[in-house]
Amino acid sequence: MLLVLSIGGAFGQESSPRSATDLEHFLGWFAGEYDNNEQVWQQAVDGVAPEDRHERIHHIFLPVSAPAIGEHTFFVKQYMDGDVENVYRQRLYSFGVNGQRGAIELAIHSFNDEQAYRHADRDPDVLKGIEPGELRNLPGCNVFWRFASHRYVGEMDEGACFYYSSNLGQNIYITDTLTLTADEIRIGDQAFDEDGNRLFGRDEPHVNRKVQYFNGWAAIRRGSFQPDAAQPEEMLLVPGLRLHNEGHVVPLVTESGDETGYALELARLTYQNTRVAVLKLGVLKAATGETVAYSWADPGAVRIGINLGWMQAGLTQAGVAQ
Repeated sequence: MLLVLSIGGAFGQESSPRSATDLEHFLGWFAGEYDNNEQVWQQAVDGVAPEDRHERIHHIFLPVSAPAIGEHTFFVKQYMDGDVENVYRQRLYSFGVNGQRGAIELAIHSFNDEQAYRHADRDPDVLKGIEPGELRNLPGCNVFWRFASHRYVGEMDEGACFYYSSNLGQNIYITDTLTLTADEIRIGDQAFDEDGNRLFGRDEPHVNRKVQYFNGWAAIRRGSFQPDAAQPEEMLLVPGLRLHNEGHVVPLVTESGDETGYALELARLTYQNTRVAVLKLGVLKAATGETVAYSWADPGAVRIGINLGWMQAGLTQAGVAQ
């Protein structure tokens, strides 16, 4: 038999959602983008073998209007290795208060035609007319969230979420244990066979921080990537940069479309020799990912920049006056 351990009691006294206000509070925390870049980076620093490291996953939880599905609906896209086209999961989530269970209930819907809604994060209006018949919901796989000691804990009912695998000739049982705070979500997905053998998933959850976007610019000397140019000292503008602060890498392409061979990376990291968390702005070789130079600031900084002479860059947190 599959054994699913309840984690709710580990976080202290639970309280049930009492009204729409509780749901609004939960959704205010839940909405956003998350990434586990530092977790994966730290495992590499610690010498964990690549096959044993957590996958690098970026999560988009975007509130959308889908009246036929529910009042509180989110488009979910999860992609890997910082590549927005490397999508491994795409869902529609709907939330509501379950008064009988004393919990916020999450129903997870899969798309019958994922490609038709692949870019709904860029154009949410495509979801306004979606109908229940375009979605699938696996019975028993809803998640129930309860508030406990300054965080929400989400769990499925024990042994309720499963599907039949024709390849294995048996039922596969899914567990999903989650915790949500104002700036972090921890996700522990696992699957077991009928004998309780784990088929996928890890002992430790994916630790994903909510990302913050920064906007800015760069300028780069033409001779740094075109040494034989007629005007090698000319400084070329790279406008309209937008990076999030959890390991986002953006190539530097000039205003006129020149590929410079360099990229910027913005990441919150904690260096182990000091145990001090920083916001790091790195200049990379685009082809190899090798760091050429970097600057750092407090992890809560709203501005960060770098000046190497041959290139400069400046970033400001989105929503902060330039």
